[in-house]
Amino acid sequence: MPFHRRGSSNEGDFFVSRLLKMTLLALTAAAPLVTGVLSGPALAASGGMKNVSFSATPVGDPPTLVFQEKNGKYVLGKGGPKATIKFRVKGEKRGRFRIVSYHLFNETSNNRITLVRNFSVKKLDKTIMHEIKPAELQSYADHGRKICEDEGDLQQEIRKTIKPGLTYRLDLQALIKQIGRDASSYRSAHASVPVRIICKPEPLRVIDADLSVTFDGSPLSCPVKATLKAKFKTNKPGTFKFNLYRGDGEFQTVTRTAGESKTVTFTKHYTFKKPTNRKYLVATIPSGASSGWVPMRVNCNNKTDGFQTAPKPNSNY
Repeated sequence: MPFHRRGSSNEGDFFVSRLLKMTLLALTAAAPLVTGVLSGPALAASGGMKNVSFSATPVGDPPTLVFQEKNGKYVLGKGGPKATIKFRVKGEKRGRFRIVSYHLFNETSNNRITLVRNFSVKKLDKTIMHEIKPAELQSYADHGRKICEDEGDLQQEIRKTIKPGLTYRLDLQALIKQIGRDASSYRSAHASVPVRIICKPEPLRVIDADLSVTFDGSPLSCPVKATLKAKFKTNKPGTFKFNLYRGDGEFQTVTRTAGESKTVTFTKHYTFKKPTNRKYLVATIPSGASSGWVPMRVNCNNKTDGFQTAPKPNSNY
């Protein structure tokens, strides 16, 4: 009977191990390069890119919505000052990858800012200037109006800031060329810009101006005492200025404050000792309510020269 020597257990393990290694190598060589969508700073060292950063910085005034109070309600105005955002996009390739496109997107308003592709670089460092359009802020209209209704002041301007405000997303794509199939790697990053809300009170307006002249006694017998009285009505309490004009072109500037009644008066007294023919008018500054010209005539025959006026105000208007 022929004698057959059987292999040791160590030799068997060696052949099995070698077979497994060869199989794994074959599978690895045949498998395509697998990439995925990567985002967040923790993944900076993975995929086809590294050192990816994205920032958004207002240049000058931030994006602003202006609400104007009108008849007790806040109405969205045509917009605040023009706002420009400076975006900074940075990234570097890894291995044989090349950065081939970037996409900026306003996630708040669902609008594309820019899409640039068909290039191939190892390192990207790009600055993009973007002027905010009214449509990008429209989603904050209701929020801003509520802020003004809750916190607005009918006498002074209020400014509030909404954070995070407008949110922007950057999408970067890197590509590697290989036989039979190209492989892509993607990175996303986010940046935000605060939105400013301005709540403006309704401007103070003088809605009516009335001027009258009255005499103490008859204007036909000198000395004659006359009283010039102006009465103003405003849309709200506040301080304003007006000019008292005389027919010869002279004028006097006066400041008055209307209280809760929204009315205020101005009175000036004169004493005439000879015939006089004048006219007066009041008009608010800036141009607004005006009384129209009102005559002040004294027809007495007294020959005394000159006229007198009350000590306050000092001018003889």
